[in-house]
Amino acid sequence: MQDTPCPRVRLHQLRLYVDNHLHDRYLAPPLVLVAAALLTTWVPVWQVVLWAVVELAVIAVYIGVYLRFLRAQPQPSHEELWTRRIAWAHGAHMVMWSSIVVWAYVPGDLNPLMFVMLMQAGLISLTVAMSNPHRRLLLSDLVAPTVALVVPPLRDGTLFSLGLTAVGIFYVALMLQVGLRMHASTTETLVLRQRNDELIRQLEQQVRRDGLTGLSNREHFIATGRTELERAARYRHPLALLMMDLDHFKSINDTHGHLAGDEVLKSVSRVCREMVRTNDCLARLGGEEFAVLMPQTSLAQASAAAERLREAVAGLRCDLREGVVTPTMSIGVAIAHDGQEGLPSLMRRGDLAMYQAKAKGRNCVVLAPDPATRQEA
Repeated sequence: MQDTPCPRVRLHQLRLYVDNHLHDRYLAPPLVLVAAALLTTWVPVWQVVLWAVVELAVIAVYIGVYLRFLRAQPQPSHEELWTRRIAWAHGAHMVMWSSIVVWAYVPGDLNPLMFVMLMQAGLISLTVAMSNPHRRLLLSDLVAPTVALVVPPLRDGTLFSLGLTAVGIFYVALMLQVGLRMHASTTETLVLRQRNDELIRQLEQQVRRDGLTGLSNREHFIATGRTELERAARYRHPLALLMMDLDHFKSINDTHGHLAGDEVLKSVSRVCREMVRTNDCLARLGGEEFAVLMPQTSLAQASAAAERLREAVAGLRCDLREGVVTPTMSIGVAIAHDGQEGLPSLMRRGDLAMYQAKAKGRNCVVLAPDPATRQEA
């Protein structure tokens, strides 16, 4: 059987493994105490107490490793590191529990033999049920209890003991097959879930993104604009809007062709994406029209940002097979003070300012007048 196909799936399986074993913090200590009480029937008390104390300390250590793993929220690249840590921590617990066979088994006495084999058979069953999500840890966890289950009867050498050994071997083989089948089923489920998640992410990107430029599309821009205006109104922050349009874009299409026009749009988009902040919303509204929402941005800041965008686009040189194109952009800037304006009104004022930039000769920035100032005039 092949191991799980990718680090992300393996990390998810490791989380499932840890989640399963976290129940040990509630169940393992009482089980240790019950086993210790039974052992005192034929084992010196000091040995039983020593084993119980060490085993409880080991349980505390590996539970601590589990909790640190959950708090760390590691990335898939760290899965191998955490697998080793967990394997050593939980492996110590498996060895300590299986070590009962070293001193609790009394040759020739069936009572200790049955007790030891019952404990190891139960441990193997729990291991398969709890460790199956992670194949590597499942196999390593089974080593110690398997040895402790099949070795003691071999020491007696009687036919009955050999029969017990055979039963133990078949039992372990059966449980191992069950665990591996459960692991395969878990892996298949996780891989399918990962593929579904990837498909959902791709669909979400298609819904929000413009297919040509990769920028936000008009629908996502409108939704973001309404959200940002609500936030601006709540916290009394200004919200800037830049409405941008490429100059003479029709002539670029007519002269060089629509494929060349698409390359220009993509080049302009790349330049604009590099210029805006991470919390700004840059979108292609359609055709050669772009827009930028800039939260918590004053008129002076928005004007400076618009000028930087205009200069960056004006300095762009698009070397196409059809020729060289040096695009320019006209920009209108509008501000919603304290968010007290609807998005249609804000976009309309930005559009009017952008058309004024076109009328002034293009390749320039025009600031839209404040609506309150315009009403007073």
